[in-house]
This record gives sequence, structure tokens and C-alpha cells, in this order.
Amino acid sequence: MRYQALYRKYRPQQFSEIIGQDHVVDTLLREITDDKITHAYLFAGPRGTGKTTSARLLAKSLNCTNRRPDGEPDNECASCVAITEGASLDVIELDAASHNKVEDVREIRINVGTVAAAAGAHRVYILDEAHMLSRAAGNALLKTLEEPPEHVVFVLATTEPYKLLDTIRSRAQRFDFHPVATEVLGTYMAEIASREGFDARPDGLAMIATNARGSVRDALSLLEQVAALGEGTVDAEGVTRVLGLADGDAFTGLATAIANQDAPAALGLVARLASQGADLRRFVADALGFFRGIFLAQYAPNLEEITDEPADVLTEWRRIASELPATDVLRTIDQFSDALIELRAGREERLVLELALIRLTRPETAMDEQALVSRIERLEQASHQSSVVDQESSVVDPHPESPAISGQTLASPSGGVGSGAGGGGEGQASADGEPELPTKTDDEGISDEEPSGPPPGPTAGLPPEGGARKERLGSEDKFVSPPKVEETGVDLPLADVSLAEFQAAWPAIVASVRTQFGARRHAFVKVAEPLAVAGGVATLGMPSHQHFHLEQLNADTELRVALDNIAAEQLGGTITLEFVEDDGPTQPATDEPERAPDKDQLIADGTPPDDPADLIADMLGGEVVSE
Repeated sequence: MRYQALYRKYRPQQFSEIIGQDHVVDTLLREITDDKITHAYLFAGPRGTGKTTSARLLAKSLNCTNRRPDGEPDNECASCVAITEGASLDVIELDAASHNKVEDVREIRINVGTVAAAAGAHRVYILDEAHMLSRAAGNALLKTLEEPPEHVVFVLATTEPYKLLDTIRSRAQRFDFHPVATEVLGTYMAEIASREGFDARPDGLAMIATNARGSVRDALSLLEQVAALGEGTVDAEGVTRVLGLADGDAFTGLATAIANQDAPAALGLVARLASQGADLRRFVADALGFFRGIFLAQYAPNLEEITDEPADVLTEWRRIASELPATDVLRTIDQFSDALIELRAGREERLVLELALIRLTRPETAMDEQALVSRIERLEQASHQSSVVDQESSVVDPHPESPAISGQTLASPSGGVGSGAGGGGEGQASADGEPELPTKTDDEGISDEEPSGPPPGPTAGLPPEGGARKERLGSEDKFVSPPKVEETGVDLPLADVSLAEFQAAWPAIVASVRTQFGARRHAFVKVAEPLAVAGGVATLGMPSHQHFHLEQLNADTELRVALDNIAAEQLGGTITLEFVEDDGPTQPATDEPERAPDKDQLIADGTPPDDPADLIADMLGGEVVSE
């Protein structure tokens, strides 16, 4: 005989051989034995789950002349043999994809009136892919489907029952075929492999069952292909080669790269998969399933009850779930979902996958909300670790080993930096016996436990760079000005600047006020204009019509002190700002024509006003014509 594919060779010939559909088998056998067969059935479910096979077995049992008491056909009578060989005149199989017109349905309606080939037999119409019927053809079938002759039984098989007309679904008894469980499918394939003499490894069979997605036909086809590749050996490596799958370590490495924000490792993983000839689109789909398992492990304690995976896979999910933040898992699922959509649209596979991994391992490159949340969480974690380190390092030794005065390290008598071997006490000897300088003073209040500030210099006493801004506590009312010069005991030189230099620095001072105090106080300062600079005092004029601004500036002591500090920082020396009322500079005489006199002045001078009509006629070059 010519070689047959495994799914055809081992097609069930009895109801008991159908696996994973006990709810359908038990119901049909009960109806057959009780002689309560309905006129129309609807078999719905995924591909390769036994819909067409069950329809044939139903027809075989209805027409079997030696049917067993449990409803099973004997597979020996002429009717059973003819149906098995596909030569029975009483079983008509039609493909609705090619018989979806009204004319095809009209032909069915004509043929249902004919009697069966054998006396007392049933004529069974099996309409496969019934969802492909057009609306007109479905409506034409309604009457016949609802009230066929007594010897006619319709069986509609479909993978998409929701596409059928509601009126068709309501006229048929529906059976839903479920995907076959992974363990059941693995056991069934082990039995088939044993019959065929294959060397089937458990890991290979488990991988085939997982990738078959509950389809018996797909599982047997894949088993046959892997066995042919491995010369009768079925193992995980063969399944990986046939399907172009990534190995299990690839998903673990991917999760580690995302957890560590390691972009080079993620891109290296893609390069390795591409060099091995792995199907990147399949890898993205499988990665979605892998991270879905991690997501379930984070939120579902009863993982064994809601998934159909081996124990070692569940253990791996739980391990990674404890290491990877939940936000990163959700981001990964979203990114891979979008990548899969782009891949189905025809985008370049490797580029799409690399872009998705860059967004996952470098959240700063993505601007979606979840990426921002992930970045904030990592910053908070880093800040917390930094604060812990700072607290541990904040413990000060009451007897430091390296004494210092005024922030300067003491030099040893030999000219090198003191090692502090005998440091901590006043007048203690160094390693060579020479006495060291004392670490305390008598009355200046500087102790060895409180190091003094930096040595005096031209910038001593000034706030540090950005100091005034860092002292601010978040709002304009919480601003804390830097320490005054008197508190440090060091006098700053007066700012020796000219009016032009102060005018050049004034815009930067005004901008600092807006940054530190906000728009309201900035409005008071920006209208001031420098008038003079002398003796460390800068005089600024306020327009005479803005009395409110001048009053607010003079009353706001905090702002005045801050302005002096900002100006000192900008000019490199102390300076005091004074605000006065300014009427504006006197306009110098020019050769420009004087402003036109007002109307009252013209009348006061006795000049008669011009006639408006004459002015218009003169401007337009017109002429006044009287009626």
C-alpha cells in the first residue's frame, strides 16, 4: 500500500479511540443507543480536535447493520467499510468553502428528498467549514435544516461558529470540541511512536505536545516530521530544528538581560538566534507565553491549577518572577505584543525585535507610561541603597587618625604627608619621635571633632555654586538665603564694578529671581533699571507710576537679602541694592518737529477749525458738487 500520513493512518474508527473529547463521545453514544438522534448537529472547535472524524463515526453508527449495544459500529459490515473507504452513497461530505452559493444549497435541497441507498439507512450530510456559507446560502438552507426528511441528518463542522447565522445555530444541537490537554496528547503520541518503532524521548514528546496547541493532527504531523529528521529518534533537539525554536536558555537569558538592563546581552541573544536560523517571529510569540507564565507566577499562587505546564517550567517561572519587577514583566508583554503585530504586518523581523529589546533594557529610550514607572522605581531603589550607604558612612570616629587644622593636612617633619600613626592627641609624637603640631586651639572654638571651613580667599563667605537654589525647600515661601558674611567671620571685598558692568549682569540677576521665587516676585524686579553704582551700593530706579512694585520690594526683606546675595555671586563681591522712584531721564532737545498742538490749543489761538468736507476733498483730490 501507498504510505499514509500518521494522522490519516491512525484516524479513529470507533468513538472510544477519540481522545480528549469525552463529553462529546458520551453524549453521542447515549443518543445513538436511545434512538434519540436529532436532525442537525453543529460541531465547533479548533482544528485537529476530531470534528469531521466524529461526524463520520456518527454516520457509521447510524448506518451500521451490526451495531454494538454500546452504540459503537462493528467496522465490518458493508456500510462501515464503504464509509471508511469514502465510497458510501449515504454519506455526503461537502466543503462549504467551495459550495457556498445559493445554487449549491438548492442542489442540496433537491437531493435530500431522495431515499437512502440501503433500506432503513440514514443519509448524512457533513458540511465542513460551514462558516464559509454566504448569508444568502445560509438563509436558503434554513427551511431544509429545520425540517429535513426523517432519514436525513445534517452535521455542520466549523472552527469559527460565531460567523454562522444565529438562525442556523439555533436549529442545530451544538457540541464544542476542546483542545486536547498536553499530558493526554503526550501519552497518545508515545503510543503511536511505540507502534511505529520510533525512539521517542519524553522531552521531545512534551515539546511536540506543547507546540501542537491541543491539535491531534498537528501533533502527529510534527511527530512524523521529527522522526524523519532524526532517523527514527524523537528528541527536543529535533523538535527545535524542525520548528526553528529557540532553546530554553534563550528565554532565561532574555529575562536576565531585562532585569539587569543589559542591552548588549539582549542584542547578542538576537544575533545568536539569527545565526542559528531560529524563527524570530516564533521566538517573539513564545516569549509572550514565557512572560505570561512569569506574570501568572507573580499573581497566582495556585499556578498548577491554572496552567498546563510541566513542574520544571513552573519552577523556572517562579524563580524569575521573584527577581523581575512586575512593571518590567507587564512592559515586556506589551512590547512583545506590539512587536508581534508589526511582524505580522511585514516589518523586518530582526530590527523589530532589536528595537523592542532596546526599549525594554533602556527605559529612557521609551516614553510610554510604563517605561517612566519602571525608571522611577529603579531610581527609588538606587536612592534607597545610596541612603543606606550614607548612613553607614556617617559614623564619625571621635579620634580621627589624620588631624587637620582649617581643612589643611598636616605635613610630617620629613616633608611628607602625616600618616597619623600617633594622631588624635595633642602634642603626640610621630613615628620618628618628632612632636607633631597640636590639633586643638585654646579659645577659637575649633576642635578636632569639628573641622573648620576652607581657608580664606577671594570667594570665602560667598554661597557655593548653586547654593542659594539648593537651599530652597520647594516653594517661594520656603526659600532659605545663604549664610551672611558676618557669620563666617570673613569680610568680602566690595564689588568694584562700573555701571555698565552692573547693567550687563542685571538680566542674569533678574532671571535668577524668576527661577528661585516665581513669576510674582520676578514681576517686581524686572521693571527696575540700574541708575548708578558707587561705594558698593547699586541704585535702581522704579517707574513713578508703579508705586505698588516699589512698596513691595522695600517691604520684602527676604527678597532684598536674596538679591544682594545673587548680585554678590554674579559680581564677585558684596554689593547692596537700593530701589528708588525714578521719573525717567530728561529727553534731550532734538531737531525733530514738535508734536502737533491739541484741539484746545488751536481754539485758544483763535484759529478757525478746518471744514471736514474741504479736508477730505483736498486729501482725495476731489470736488464738492452741490445739488
